[in-house]
Amino acid sequence: MNLAAEIPGIHLDIRYHTANNFTGTPVPGYGAACAWMLAKPAKALVRVQKKLQKNGFGLVVFDAYRPHRATVAFVAWAQRSGNAHLVKQHYIGSRSYHNHGIAIDLGLVDLATGQYPDMGTEFDTLSPKSHTANAQGAALKHRMILKKAMESEGFRNYRKEWWHFSYWVKGTRPRDVPYGGFEAAEGVWTVPKGWDKPGWKAPASWPKAASNPRTSAKK
Repeated sequence: MNLAAEIPGIHLDIRYHTANNFTGTPVPGYGAACAWMLAKPAKALVRVQKKLQKNGFGLVVFDAYRPHRATVAFVAWAQRSGNAHLVKQHYIGSRSYHNHGIAIDLGLVDLATGQYPDMGTEFDTLSPKSHTANAQGAALKHRMILKKAMESEGFRNYRKEWWHFSYWVKGTRPRDVPYGGFEAAEGVWTVPKGWDKPGWKAPASWPKAASNPRTSAKK
């Protein structure tokens, strides 16, 4: 389900479509700034949104369904950038419920101002500061508002990321369907040569013609 179409008033801030994410470049699979989920968690998210609206908040989605190529890209970035420890510490996963369409990264938005309330850290701050319970004052209050609302509708929070929630659905499988219709299709896209090695430079965008660069670009 397309969350923007199915959930009235939901905000999208799809960071992986842009360079405004921890890798510093657009991520493969995110040629369009969309957010999809399977029907069951998407319908639960509708109920979460309605509950939060009663208290003046709404949801802003940073990421939902994630093409598998993006998960592989995150690990490759960690390896080539000297951040492999983030994989070992489970801040970056080699497998993800996002690939199954049953996980979502989101935060709160103040409906009166359109601003994001204090959550203690930015989305995708890969450090202990992002652990859900590791906050104080307004930040902890807002994290708990989000956590309570999500868990009341069957979502489960990942304790190391205040923004990450999953919703169990039996029988799912990881997919690699890209958001951009012009991107290399599931089963066609392959890993670019050398992209996990220091010196490899990601392209500024991932159109179909450049989805599978065969040579590494060195600085």
